[in-house]
Amino acid sequence: MAGARQNFAVGRHRHQPAGGNHHNQLVTYLRSKLESLSAESEDRCIHAVPYKIRKTHREAFAPKHFCIGPFHRGKQSKTMEKHKLRYLESFLGQQPNRLEECLAAIQKLEDRTRQCYSEKIDLDSGDFVTMVLVDGAFIDELFLLNHFPKRRAANDIIFDPQKKVMIAEVRRDLSLMENQLPFFVLKDLFGFAAGTQSGELPSLLKLAYDFFKVGANLTEEWDRISERDVKHLLDALRSWYLPTEKVARVSPSKRIEPMPRAKQLRAAGVKFKKSESNCLFEIKFSRGGELEIPCLELFPEIESFLRNVMAFERSCYGDDSYFIDYVAFLGNLIDTRADAKLMIKKKIIHIGDWSGHDETVTGNDEALANLFNSFGNESRFRTKNAGFCTLRHELKTYRRTPLHKLKFSIKGNSVSKKKHQV
Repeated sequence: MAGARQNFAVGRHRHQPAGGNHHNQLVTYLRSKLESLSAESEDRCIHAVPYKIRKTHREAFAPKHFCIGPFHRGKQSKTMEKHKLRYLESFLGQQPNRLEECLAAIQKLEDRTRQCYSEKIDLDSGDFVTMVLVDGAFIDELFLLNHFPKRRAANDIIFDPQKKVMIAEVRRDLSLMENQLPFFVLKDLFGFAAGTQSGELPSLLKLAYDFFKVGANLTEEWDRISERDVKHLLDALRSWYLPTEKVARVSPSKRIEPMPRAKQLRAAGVKFKKSESNCLFEIKFSRGGELEIPCLELFPEIESFLRNVMAFERSCYGDDSYFIDYVAFLGNLIDTRADAKLMIKKKIIHIGDWSGHDETVTGNDEALANLFNSFGNESRFRTKNAGFCTLRHELKTYRRTPLHKLKFSIKGNSVSKKKHQV
């Protein structure tokens, strides 16, 4: 279009009339652009992170080691590129015809694969097919090597027992919103899996689950989602976190309203308790004032995961935004160091293993408060999740009830007197 504006400007400079022929050229040009538009693909599921979300936390959306797909192509080191090729070689095994078969399979899927990306991919067919094959085989072989340790090379940098941080950061890279391949590509390539142990292989979805579950808050029900419904790996991860029974939605959507923070609720008599549920979203508040919250395992990659899955929900699940609601809820609860300290004390937040990482939040309530404060405006939006809407309303109502404050005050004074007497 920029070129068109330049041509028309040149035409006018040559004293071409504003109407007449120039007008007809513009109409013809725009009509051709409209006719060339294709319908929005139902497969479109891999989006670029919007600038407004990316600008303040770029590092959370950028891969550290392995670039998958076209959005970050060419940004990884030569060492990691060679490592992906080694995995391709291992994936193909000792069968010389396997490479041709895999290439042919990816070529058949090329048009559909391109349509999965929200941005136009400026790669010719050869480069695009090569990229998809190398990256897809890398992911499938990674899952196979995770399941079959005896197949790993002695010098494999990903599974090096001396560098446990590496495998965690690879999990992080594969859960980035922009670092995805369509799941149907991984599934199709998985049919060519070679050189594995004898016997029937687990499904690709089971292998993916086993790879990601370490250090995560995933339940054991890996098979409650279907491979045909999975868009990509981040989509699968999100689905594994969701409750088995989804809550109802409200219509029209409601704006998320701030609610009291943890210490304020505690002062109003709310009792915080760690829930036994493995599902992060099964938060319950009883009439007796007990707030049960499942434990969140705070591992080093959690910030990146939360930012990416929230951005993904904005793009594909605007009416089903569990993670955005969850982060907004915790963000309201954990506003200060005192709030963070209370959540850690009640074991609602558990600090995972940060050994080997430069930064640490071990026992650091300030870092925890800063983490949730950093989400800020990113979690302020409208929601249709009736569960979180009801929960917020109940907590705000409970705190405003004078009787609850009075009971808590009397109980607190009683405990204080007993301690003083002792």
